[in-house]
Amino acid sequence: MNPYFVRHPRRAQLAVAVSLAVVQLAAVAQAQNAAAPADVPVAQAVVVTGSLIRRVADEGTTPVVTVKAADLEARGHTELKDFVLEQPQSLSLGTNTGAAGPVTNLRGLGPMRTLSLLNGRRLANEPLQDQYISVNVIPRMALDRVETLNGGGASIYGADAIGGVQNYWTKRGYTGTSIKAEYARPETSGGGTTKSIGAITGWGRLNEDGWNAYIAVDHQKKDALFQGDRPDQHDPAILRSLGLGITPDARNPNPLANFGFARNANSNFNPAFATGCASPYSLPTLGNASLNTPPTYAPGCARNPLYWTAITDGSEITTVAGRASWNIAGGHKIDLDLLHSEFTVQKFRGMQVPGANQPFTTYSLASTSKFYPGKGITPLPQVVGSNTGANTPTAFIDPTRTPGTASALNMNNRTIYFQWGPGELGPAYRNDEQSNDRLVLSAEGDVAGWDYRAGLNYGVSKRDTRVGEGYILYSKAQEGFDKGILNPFGPQDQAGIDYLRSIQAEDYTYRLNKAFNKSVDLTVTRPVWELGGGDMVLAVSGELREDSARTFNAPLDYVLKKADGSYNIDASGNVVQSDLVGELPQGVAKKLKRKITSLVMELDAPITKTFLVNGSVRADRYDDLKQTTVNPALAARWQPMQQLLVRGSVSSGFRAPSIMDIQNPTPEVRTQVMDDPVLCRSSQPLVAGTGTPSAGFTADQVCNVLTSYWTKSPNNTFLKPEKSRGFNFGFGLEPMKDLSITVDYWGLKLKDVLGAVSIAEIQQNPAKYDSFILRRADGTIDHIVASQANRGQTRIRGADISGSYRFPKTSFGTFDAKLDATWYHRYEFQSERGGPWMSNVGIITNDGRYGSAGPNAGLAGAPQVNPRWKYTAALTYSTGDWKGTLSQRYNTGLTDLTPRAGSTLTKVESYSQFNVNVRYTGIKNTTVSLGVNNITEEWPPLTANTIYGGGYLTSLADMMGRVYRVSVEYKF
Repeated sequence: MNPYFVRHPRRAQLAVAVSLAVVQLAAVAQAQNAAAPADVPVAQAVVVTGSLIRRVADEGTTPVVTVKAADLEARGHTELKDFVLEQPQSLSLGTNTGAAGPVTNLRGLGPMRTLSLLNGRRLANEPLQDQYISVNVIPRMALDRVETLNGGGASIYGADAIGGVQNYWTKRGYTGTSIKAEYARPETSGGGTTKSIGAITGWGRLNEDGWNAYIAVDHQKKDALFQGDRPDQHDPAILRSLGLGITPDARNPNPLANFGFARNANSNFNPAFATGCASPYSLPTLGNASLNTPPTYAPGCARNPLYWTAITDGSEITTVAGRASWNIAGGHKIDLDLLHSEFTVQKFRGMQVPGANQPFTTYSLASTSKFYPGKGITPLPQVVGSNTGANTPTAFIDPTRTPGTASALNMNNRTIYFQWGPGELGPAYRNDEQSNDRLVLSAEGDVAGWDYRAGLNYGVSKRDTRVGEGYILYSKAQEGFDKGILNPFGPQDQAGIDYLRSIQAEDYTYRLNKAFNKSVDLTVTRPVWELGGGDMVLAVSGELREDSARTFNAPLDYVLKKADGSYNIDASGNVVQSDLVGELPQGVAKKLKRKITSLVMELDAPITKTFLVNGSVRADRYDDLKQTTVNPALAARWQPMQQLLVRGSVSSGFRAPSIMDIQNPTPEVRTQVMDDPVLCRSSQPLVAGTGTPSAGFTADQVCNVLTSYWTKSPNNTFLKPEKSRGFNFGFGLEPMKDLSITVDYWGLKLKDVLGAVSIAEIQQNPAKYDSFILRRADGTIDHIVASQANRGQTRIRGADISGSYRFPKTSFGTFDAKLDATWYHRYEFQSERGGPWMSNVGIITNDGRYGSAGPNAGLAGAPQVNPRWKYTAALTYSTGDWKGTLSQRYNTGLTDLTPRAGSTLTKVESYSQFNVNVRYTGIKNTTVSLGVNNITEEWPPLTANTIYGGGYLTSLADMMGRVYRVSVEYKF
C-alpha cells in the first residue's frame, strides 16, 4: 500500500521548505563550526519519546514535553487525572470522567488516537470498544517523568499514535524506603474528599552492586460529590433561567408514585402532593406545562436532582509496581518490570425505574393493598369536575388554578399503575471494576558494534461491571406491592426498608470483558557513515504483536424466561428481558484475535554540527484487515547559533479500526425517551414530548416513548482504516541567559474518520437515516442503529507555545516561571463524506453532528469542547528548605450554538483556576507539603446546552470548589 499524502499539500510543502532552507543555510554555517572543548561534560544519551535512537533529551528533531513527577506534585496534583486535565495539548474529560476513568486526549482527536505507554511499551487496552488506556493504571509512587509527543508519532509507534504519544517512565533503580500519605478535602462540606497512601522500597545499588530491586504500592480513594453537596451552585432560580428547574412532566418517576388507571396513562394523581412530597427524595411540581399560556397543570411529585444526581463519581485506585534491574559485564542491562493495577469507578446512576427490558414499565397496586388510596393509610387525591369512578378527573390544586367543587377521587377499586423507585436505598450505583496487569522482560546493550534493545511483553486487562446498592428485581418489587409490604405513596416502614434491602441485586456482575496484549520487539542501532556533524546512525526495529480480547455470555441469573421456559434471548445472544431494574445483562461469548507485524527504519543524519535530518518509515501488517500500510516521516533540526533552534517535520499516519470495532461480538443496546422522528414530528426533535402523532397513531405509541438504539453493531467488516498526515515546524529561542521560548506550529488532517452515527443525528435527519430506523409490523420503532461508520474528514491546526525563565538569584531566594500553552487556529470536520465543513473551535453545541461523529468519536457521544486558548502557568519560589509554587490553568470561553429551550444564554465564560503548594524539607528525611487548589473558588461556567444536564460545563473545570491538601513523605 502506498503512503498516504495530501491532495492539497500546502502546509506539508511549507514544512519541507523549512527543511530545504535550513539545508542551504547549514552549508554556510558548517565552515564556522568548531569542535566542542574536551573538558565540557557530555550528557548521558537516553531513549527519548519520538525516536528509536539514543540521544540527549533536548537534541531531537520533534518537540517532546517532559514533566517530572516532582513538578506534578508542585502543581497541586493529587492524582494523574489533574495532569491530563490541565495539559494544554490534551482536551481530556474533566471532573466527571466516566466509567473508563480519566484518559489522555491529545489534540482533541479522541483517546483512542493517543497512544499511552509505560516505559516505552504498550499496556493492554481497556477491554471495551474504544481501546485506550486510563491513567489510573499508572503507578504514581514509582513515577519518574512523563514525556509527551504531540502528533506525528504514528511512524515510530504505530497506528494509534495519530494524536500523539504519552510515555510514562518509572524509576530505574531505587534504594531505601519512602512512605507518603496525602489528604485533600473541599472547603465546602459534602463529598469529594481524597485520601491516599503509598510506599516504595528498594534494595541494591546498580552502580556498585550491579543490581537493584524495588516495589512501589499506592492506594487512593475518592468520595463521590452530589448536587446536594453544592446546593448554592444549583440554585433553582438560576437553573430555571437556563431552561432547567424543577418542572418535569408528571410522569417523572420518584419514590412517591404518581398514579393512573392505565399502564399508558400512569401519572394523573399523587396523594403526597399536598403534603410536600417528602424532601429530600422528591419535591412538588405543577408539571412542565404549568408555565405555558394557558397553563396545563399536572400536580405531582418529582425527583429532587440535588439528592439523586452525582457531579463526580467515586473511585478507588490501587497500583503495585515492581522492577528488578541488573547491570551485566560488558555494558548489558536486564530489567524485569511488573505492574498490577486495579481501580473501581463508582458510577452513580440516580434512582432506577422499570424500562423496556422489564415485563412492564410500570408497577401495579390492587385495591386489596393496605396502601391503596382511601384505605386508611394513603389519603385520596382531591379532584374537580366529573368524578364517576370510571374516568380521570382533573387533580385539584386550589380554586385560583383549578376552580370548581373539590371531591375525593372515586377510586371504584380499580387497579392503579405507577412508575416508582426505591428511595430509601439512595442513589443507585454500579461499580466498574477494572484491572491492568503487565510483565515485561527487557534487555539492552552492545553486540559487535550494534546497540540493541529487546523486550518480551505480556499484558491483560479486565473490566467487571457490577451493580451496587439501589438496583432491585422487578418481580420482587411487584410482589412487595401485591403483599402490602411496599408503600408507593410514602416513606417505607421498617418492614418495607428490610424488604427493599433483601431484593437488591448488589454485587452482581452483568458484563465481563478481557483484553490481552502479547509482543516481542527488537531494536538495533549503529553508526553507518561519518558525516560533517558526526556519525549517521541507523536504527531498525521490529515487533510481533498479538492483540486479543474475550467476551463472556451474559449471566442468566435474572434473565426472564419466555412462555415455553427458554430464556428471553434473541438470535444473536443478546438478553431481551431481565428482572434487573436499571441495567441489562450483556455479553455474547467470543474470542477475538488480531496479529500485527511491524517493521520500522530510522536514520539520523547530522549533516553538519548544527544541522540534523531524521527520516523514518514504518510498515504494519494487520492480519484481520489483510493489508499492509507504509507511513514515512521526515524531520530536520538546525541550530545556527547556541541561542536559536529551528525544526520542522512532515509525516503520514494510519489508524485501523479497533479489534472490537471489526469483530464486535454483540450490539450494545441503550434506551432513550424520544419522539418518533417520522411518526411524531416536532420542531424540536431532540426534546421528547413536543411532537404531534401522525394519522393512525396515538401519542402513547409514537411520542415520548422509551426507544432502544444500538451504539455497537455486531458486523463492522465494512469499516475502513483512517489515514492521516501531519506537519510541524517551529523554533526554540534563548534570547538571554535563563530565558527560553519555543513555538511550534502544527497541523493534522484525517480522512475516513471513524465515528458513530449519533442518535441525535438520526432524530434530526430521519429521511437521510431511514435505513437506520428498524420498525415492527405495526410501524412503530423496534430499535435504531446508531453505530460505527467511516465519516468525513477532520483538519486541525494550531500552535504550541512554551516559555521558562529563571530570575537572577537574590539574597532572599530564587524565582522560576514556566508557561505551556496551546492555541487552536482551526479545528473543523465533516460529519459525513463530502459533507459541509463545520468549525469546532470556541463553540459548544448539542447538534448531533458534533457528537460521536467526526473528530469526537469515542468520547461517549459528548460534544468535543475545544477552547481557542488553553494554558498552564507556574511561578516557583525557592529558599533554603522552602519551596512554593503558584500555578494556574486557564481556557478561553465558548459560544453556545444550541442553548436549551427557554434560555437565551449563549456565552460560556472562560475558566481560570489557581493552585498554591508549599513544600518544606527542613525536618530530617521528611517532606511536608501544604496546598490549596482553586484558591479563588472558581466554579465551572454556566451553560444552557442540553448535553450538560446540570447547567455547568464541567468537562474543562472543577466542581470541587476550594480544596485543601496536605501530604507527608518520610524516607528511611
